[in-house]
Amino acid sequence: MSGAGYGGGVTPANTFDLVLAAGLHPDDAVMVAPVLIKLGAPIVAEATANLHLFQALHPLLIEGGEKALKMCAATRILRIGAVPSWRFWRDLEDRPEVMVTNFSRAPFRGLAREVNVSTHPLESLLDLPASSTVPWELKGVSPDLDAFPLSEPAWMGHLLRALPAGSRVFLGNSLPIREWNLAMKVPAEGVHFYANRGANGIDGLISTFLGVAASNAGESWLILGDLSALYDLAAPWIIQQLDNPKIRIVIVNNGGGKIFSQVSSLRDLPDKAREVIENRHDMSFEPFAKLWRMDYLQVQNPMDLDGISDGPLIIEIRPDPSQTEAFWAAWQSQ
Repeated sequence: MSGAGYGGGVTPANTFDLVLAAGLHPDDAVMVAPVLIKLGAPIVAEATANLHLFQALHPLLIEGGEKALKMCAATRILRIGAVPSWRFWRDLEDRPEVMVTNFSRAPFRGLAREVNVSTHPLESLLDLPASSTVPWELKGVSPDLDAFPLSEPAWMGHLLRALPAGSRVFLGNSLPIREWNLAMKVPAEGVHFYANRGANGIDGLISTFLGVAASNAGESWLILGDLSALYDLAAPWIIQQLDNPKIRIVIVNNGGGKIFSQVSSLRDLPDKAREVIENRHDMSFEPFAKLWRMDYLQVQNPMDLDGISDGPLIIEIRPDPSQTEAFWAAWQSQ
């Protein structure tokens, strides 16, 4: 099957042995969930797929993201929603034997190759024959966050547990998305996830979050990195005009763009060069909170997230760098 353009009938009468899901609006998740339940194939989903909202899907959701996908033997992949953030997806460029069928609101394949790739409107998923054959087993992989309780990924788990029912959560465009997906478990009832993705996903992150929060009656949480926050310092001017003050902006301040420290091609550079690439700094975000008359809380312990104030709040988290490094070393060797 070659790439036929966006639209047209759903051609495959074949089955799928893996579902990849990301970037689904909660309303779209409601639409596709019954199809996935009938399909019965294993699902590797980012938090922004919002498939955790459906208990019947929980047995199909595979934990571990990238690490679980490395053990995957799928040859017929169904991708739903936005392009995933996993390296596994990018590696499909060099695996033309793997059939990829996309159902999305955007008319893009997400892959440069055309062989064995097709793209269809999201609604046409409803016409898909509900059958799957999975000749291999995909096991979930759970990270040991308890061993490194103050590492960055562990803090994502602490934040997940702090979310009250009905929250809207907006994830930053880069490392926070990957770390949140790694720590993701089933959250409180009715928690919805959103995100900015793409090359310019860092631009206007706080502003986009406030737009998402404006119509929410419950709490709204933004989880982003320090550089993303510095890119949009003017955004909170609008908060005083919003009806709902339950806004929590969580800034994971690790002193720079630490996602670059995980890029293998950069690890052997001199420290001075890496310092520039990572944009290292020693800034505090307390003056940022004061500027916009928001409450400020720097958390040192997960228990500090209990009983936070009702008004607009900046929460600054400074992960333990040695625990973060130890976590990634243990995770990569697992």
